[in-house]
Amino acid sequence: MATSPSEIERAQFREEIENWFAANAPRKGAPDDFSAVHIVSGKSIFEYREAEHRALEISLSWQKRLHAAGLSGRSWSRDYGGQGAPEWQEEEIARVQSGYGVSTKVLAVGLEMLPPVLFSHGSHAQRARYLSPVLQGEETWCQLLSEPDAGSDLGSAKSFAAPVSGGWSVSGQKVWTSGAGTSDYALLIARTDRETAGMAGLSCFLLDMSQHGVDVRPLRQMSGAYHFNEVFLEDVFVPMEGLVGALGGARPILRTMLASERAAIGGGTSARSAQQLLQLAVRVGRHHEPIVRQELAAAYTRERVLDLTQQRMAAGGVVPAGGSVVKLLYSEHARHCANTGSWLLGPAATAEVSPEDQAWRERLLFAPGLRIGGGTDEIQRNTIAERGLSLPRS
Repeated sequence: MATSPSEIERAQFREEIENWFAANAPRKGAPDDFSAVHIVSGKSIFEYREAEHRALEISLSWQKRLHAAGLSGRSWSRDYGGQGAPEWQEEEIARVQSGYGVSTKVLAVGLEMLPPVLFSHGSHAQRARYLSPVLQGEETWCQLLSEPDAGSDLGSAKSFAAPVSGGWSVSGQKVWTSGAGTSDYALLIARTDRETAGMAGLSCFLLDMSQHGVDVRPLRQMSGAYHFNEVFLEDVFVPMEGLVGALGGARPILRTMLASERAAIGGGTSARSAQQLLQLAVRVGRHHEPIVRQELAAAYTRERVLDLTQQRMAAGGVVPAGGSVVKLLYSEHARHCANTGSWLLGPAATAEVSPEDQAWRERLLFAPGLRIGGGTDEIQRNTIAERGLSLPRS
């Protein structure tokens, strides 16, 4: 059977992309693999902020190289910094890139969450202003969603945007914000109607993080390291053009945002966990034990399922409740890998032995948070049941 022109075109394009990545990117597991650069933490606030800026520098450098090569936002309109190419080229780029030790997860809000929000709910002016700088690695974003009393239940958010001349004045507190200390802008959810309870009283805004009144404070985790931030807002101004969608219209925007966030979390560092477990097993001399080999095989299998599901979604395949599926797969995989690594280390997992052992201990203590961030595992299962499997709520 003759090969159709589209198949030939795909193969030629894939070869071009593969050649570019082979010449410009490290393979997974190579010494210069930076696919986990976004896992930022520090024993002190200074160390955390230093690590955060280093991760940002590496990620922005890579993003700029992707953009210069025309490999970022390739199917986007040229009006928004893209190449105007067919979507299948994005699929091929994602498929090839998944085999390399690279990451732009530090930039995930700007690259993976902001675009769906603006494409679905934003104005042409907002897309033209904000999307191109993200692709070019010139501006960075975080999201200001959760609050101390409104974690998974965002309908309970209390941060308030009061109407003022030319826009709104926002005051309140947000928590569990990654990258708040290095971001130029934020996707913000704030209450604009105190008389209306739940989601109906919430609106979505684009917030300039450089303003006076934005106070970012790193949060110390139970591992002893700093990783997330809490953000205090005091009379922070948002102009009229900073409102996304309709006033009080945050519900559909949050649905878009959270689906993108869950898919982004699911993208995590899945492709390195099994590799790291194997390296650990070899280092402690236990890689020949049958039960260890069984655990390593299970980790590899989980990763392949996760990676193939992500590739299917990137290629436009239909995965019902896909964001929740990959987020749940990833949080469970991270927990299993952390548990296995700690089991391999034995007592060294809880002692100050080496930087490598300390990293596994921190991974063990960090894993429970992955079951909460972006919506708990229980919420993901409900979403999969209701939206993916069409099961009744009761």
